[in-house]
Amino acid sequence: MTTIECQAELDIAAAGALHQQLLGALQAGEPLEIEAQAVRRVHAAVLQLFLSLVNEAQSLDLPVRWRNPSPALVESAQLLGVADQLKLDSA
Repeated sequence: MTTIECQAELDIAAAGALHQQLLGALQAGEPLEIEAQAVRRVHAAVLQLFLSLVNEAQSLDLPVRWRNPSPALVESAQLLGVADQLKLDSA
């Protein structure tokens, strides 16, 4: 299992590095766990990255699991209407 540790500020500046991490995790072909307890702020572009990851992982039959999603992450995803698609409601 590949684990991605999210930083506290998932802003547009962090999106590029996060994209590379997520891409590498998909290419590893292993189940993916996203540790998101530290997230205090998340940009809509990062939520789009996560959505792309979940969709691509699903097409590859790779499970994605959230570990300790922060209230800020869940609330941001709910406000944008993507919490269900990201499977954050069940995390």
